Amino acid sequence: MRKSITYIILLVSIVLISSAQTRIFPEAPSAWVNDYAGILSHDEAESLNTKLGYYEDSTSTQIFVVTLDETHGAEISALAAEIGETWGVGQKGKENGLIILTYPSERKIFIATGYGLEEYVPDIAIRKIIDAEITPAFRNGDYYGGLDKATDVIMGLLSGKFTADHYSSSKSEGIPVIGIVLLFIILMLIFRSRPGNHKTLIRDIPFWMAMGMLNGSRNSHGGSFGGFNSGSGGFGGFSGGGGGSFGGGGAGGSW
Repeated sequence: MRKSITYIILLVSIVLISSAQTRIFPEAPSAWVNDYAGILSHDEAESLNTKLGYYEDSTSTQIFVVTLDETHGAEISALAAEIGETWGVGQKGKENGLIILTYPSERKIFIATGYGLEEYVPDIAIRKIIDAEITPAFRNGDYYGGLDKATDVIMGLLSGKFTADHYSSSKSEGIPVIGIVLLFIILMLIFRSRPGNHKTLIRDIPFWMAMGMLNGSRNSHGGSFGGFNSGSGGFGGFSGGGGGSFGGGGAGGSW
């Protein structure tokens, strides 16, 4: 009998020790930015953490940035949802939490949304954020820049600064501002070279071309969606979530 009890205790101890050693992330976060992989400098993590802290303070929405080195083969999409559930990211009853999870060693990233944010930050917008804001910066080793721009766009979507459709259709193939300016200069030179025609330049530009110039100049400002001003100074401290409910919303990518 004693041998059986000893065996059971030993078995339980082994299981507990094993699970503790293979735990991929802590049971609770220490801040909004949890850089376990160490890809951000102290100042970068502090700056991003302050911005996310102020954002939660003013909106109640929680955005968490998590980087992990050890994944033990866990699928990034499943782990992002698991972190959201375990930490209770978002406010109870609102489910307004979002997780940005990065595996630097595997060059993977996934953004998971709580139920309450899926309407405002749909999967198609998340894919665009990853492709347009995060991936280019990460490829250049600028992890902070990519995360900073991504959180700016997410905040813009949630605040109604622009819609997911507007953002998803921005930065599309079109004539960039420099191209529009050059085209305008060329047209000016052409009409000036013809006596008596320079006064009719604006009048003679086809309507479709004028509209194309206007739309092109608007769409070329896709990068300026990151105009959110988070303010400066410290935040009063981190307080845990209470929400959770990550039901599979989100998208991922690699660089």
